[in-house]
Order: sequence, then structure tokens, then C-alpha cells
Amino acid sequence: MTLSPTKARWLLGALIVSLCLNLFLLGGHFGGFFPPPWSKHGRMHGGIIMATVPDDLRPIIRERLRAASPESKAQREALRQEMESHRKRVAEALVAEPFDPARLTGELEALELTATSLFRRAHGRIAEIAAELTPEQRRQWAEGWREMGHRP
Repeated sequence: MTLSPTKARWLLGALIVSLCLNLFLLGGHFGGFFPPPWSKHGRMHGGIIMATVPDDLRPIIRERLRAASPESKAQREALRQEMESHRKRVAEALVAEPFDPARLTGELEALELTATSLFRRAHGRIAEIAAELTPEQRRQWAEGWREMGHRP
């Protein structure tokens, strides 16, 4: 199937907008350099997990995060390296001449799959940690989730 020049321009524009949005969100989520939109704290370490934790519960959650098994830490590091590799391949696809929209789409899809894996892993850690908390601590953490997105 061939695309008309107009459709190709729209597709390219949509891909570039999608890439920019994805890179911004992923950088904020995993880089810790920009607070994610839901964070009420300044510079954040710990990604989505710590973004939802009230200040008085932070030491407890941080301790449990640090207590992760060596296998878990290795898995997290492998996913981070994979994410970096995908970002580089997206950048290469953006500047390749001749430009290949299908290549860029494929690289963006690979980046999305890795990001989904990172989120799935983070959500699993949240469930594991929550199972170890007292009902009061889980209530406090729930307040952090409810406040997500409400910046002062």
C-alpha cells in the first residue's frame, strides 16, 4: 500500500508528536530529572513508586525497595539498558536518510513494549511491598495515590 504525500506528512507528524510525548513521559518516569505530572515533590527518585508515598512512609518503602533480591535488581537494570538502547534506535531512525516511517514506527513500538515491561515490574513491586505493610501504612499510601496529580 502506498501513501499519498498528504497522508505521509500527517503520519510523520503524528509519529513525531507521539515520540516527543513518549520520551518526555518516560524521561520523567524513569530518569528522575523531571518530576512526573503526578508528583507533588521536587526532584524525585524512585519513579512512580516513590511519587505516591507520603513523606513519613518514605523510609519504610525505600527500605523495602532496597531489600530487593539481586535477581530483581539485575532484571531492573537490564530493562533500563534495553530502554536506553531503544531510545538510541528511535533517534537513529529519526535522522536516517532516506527517512523510513515504518522503521521509526517499529522502533517506537519496541520502545513502548519495554516501557510497558518497566511499568508492569513497578506495579508488581507495589503489590509486593503493600502486602508487607500494616493496614494503617496502606491507608497512608492510598492517600498518596489519591493525591496523585494534585500539585500545590
